[in-house]
Amino acid sequence: MEHLAEFRESVIMSNGTAYTRYSSGSKGGGTKSGSNAGFKSIGIFMQYLLSLLSGKQALPPAPPPTPRLVLLANNSFDAKCLDGSPPGYYFRPGTGAGKSMWHIYLPGGAWCTSAADCVARSKTWLGSSTFYPDDPNSEVIRPPFTGMLSSNSSINPPFHSWNLVRLIYCDGGGFAGATGRLNVGGGTVLYLDGWRIMRAILEDLKSNRGIKSAAQILLSGSSAGGQAVVALCDRIAGALPWAATKCISDSGFFIDSKDRWGGFTWRGVAKSVVDLHRPKWTCMEGLPESDQWKCFFPQYTLSSITSPIFIVHTLFDSVASRIGGLLPWNNTYAFECLREVAWTSKNVTGVVQRKEWSKITWRTNFCTPMERSALFTTASILFEELERAIGSVGAVTAFAPTAVGHGALFMNTWTGPWVQGVSLEMAIVQWFADDLSVRFIHM
Repeated sequence: MEHLAEFRESVIMSNGTAYTRYSSGSKGGGTKSGSNAGFKSIGIFMQYLLSLLSGKQALPPAPPPTPRLVLLANNSFDAKCLDGSPPGYYFRPGTGAGKSMWHIYLPGGAWCTSAADCVARSKTWLGSSTFYPDDPNSEVIRPPFTGMLSSNSSINPPFHSWNLVRLIYCDGGGFAGATGRLNVGGGTVLYLDGWRIMRAILEDLKSNRGIKSAAQILLSGSSAGGQAVVALCDRIAGALPWAATKCISDSGFFIDSKDRWGGFTWRGVAKSVVDLHRPKWTCMEGLPESDQWKCFFPQYTLSSITSPIFIVHTLFDSVASRIGGLLPWNNTYAFECLREVAWTSKNVTGVVQRKEWSKITWRTNFCTPMERSALFTTASILFEELERAIGSVGAVTAFAPTAVGHGALFMNTWTGPWVQGVSLEMAIVQWFADDLSVRFIHM
C-alpha cells in the first residue's frame, strides 16, 4: 500500500471538489500546457479515485479475484478462432469502488497477411484458443497480468480494482476481420472472424458479466491490439452507449513512411490485411476500395475519431523499426543497435531528450551509419505525425518518450518517472480525468 499512499497525494480535496495534481512541465522538453495545467474538476473517474483513496483503504484488502478463462463455444455469431476453436477472454471481476469500472484489453501479436501465413498461425497460440490454459499465470499468456493489467494496488494504483477483460487474440486480423470461412485447399479451412469474435465477446459481457451497469469503460491494446484500438474505438464505444468509453493505443501508431530501400513495407502489410481479412475498421465506410488500406494507419484516421484517445508510443520503437525495413529482422545485433539509443543517454529510464539526438555516441558498431540515420529519421517522422495529430484533433493526447521499446501498458515500471518526471500512469490518470490541458508529453 506504500505506493497508494504516494498516489493519494495526487488528489486534492477541497469543499467536496477533487483535482488531479501533476507536473505539467511547461518549460523544457516540449510539453504543452495551459494556464491551469494539471487541474480539472471532479468527474466519474475522480469520484472513483476518491473512493479508492478514502480512509477505508487502510483496512487490509481482500485478496483480488483470480482471472478466469471464458470460452464462447456456442456464441450466437458463430465466431471462431483461425483453427475453428472457440474464441474467448480472461475475466477478473471488479471489487469495491471498481465494480462499475471496466477495462477491456486487446493484446498484440501482429497479423497474418496470406492464407499460408494464417494456416501456420492457426497452429499456434495466436490462432487457436486450445493453447490457453485455465491458469492465468501461465507463460502462454502474453503479455501477463502485469502493469496496468495487474490487480496489485502497488503496481496498478488507479485501475487494480476494475473489472478486467483480456481478450484472446486468435483471428490474425486485429479483432476486425469479416471474411469468415475460407477454404484454402487440402481440406483446410480458416476462420477469419475477428469482428464476429469482438461482437460475441461484447454480447457475452452484456448478458453474463454485468457490463451494462458500467459507468466508465477503458478500451486499451498493445501493438496490433493498439492499432485495433484506434481502428475500432468509435465502433466499440457505439456498441456500449450507456457508458463513457475512452481508448488507449499502446505501440500501435504505425506510420506510412518509406523504408531504407525507398519502398513502403508497412503499406504492404496494411493492404494485405485489408485484402485478406476485410476488416470492419470504422473509417472504411465511405472510402473507395483503393484507399481502404489507409485505415490501418492512425496518421490517416485519427481526425475522424470522436472518442477520446490516448496514444503511447516510444519514438524508437523496436518492432516497428525492424518490420518497417529500417533494420534487418534476422540481424542478431539489430536490437542491440536500438538499445544503444537508450544506453548512450546515460539515463536509467532509457530516455534521451530529442534535442540531444545528434549528440548520441555509439559505443559499438551494431548497426551501420545508414541504419542509425534511418532510425532517427523514422523517430522524427513519428514525432511530427503525433504532433500533427495532437494539433488537429481535440480528442487525442499522446505520451511519446524518446526511448527504445514496444509495449508499455503491461510494464510494472509504468508508475515510475519517464518524461520530465511524469510517469505513464500519471499522464493516463490526468487524461482519464478529462484534463486535456497537457496534450503532448514527450522528450
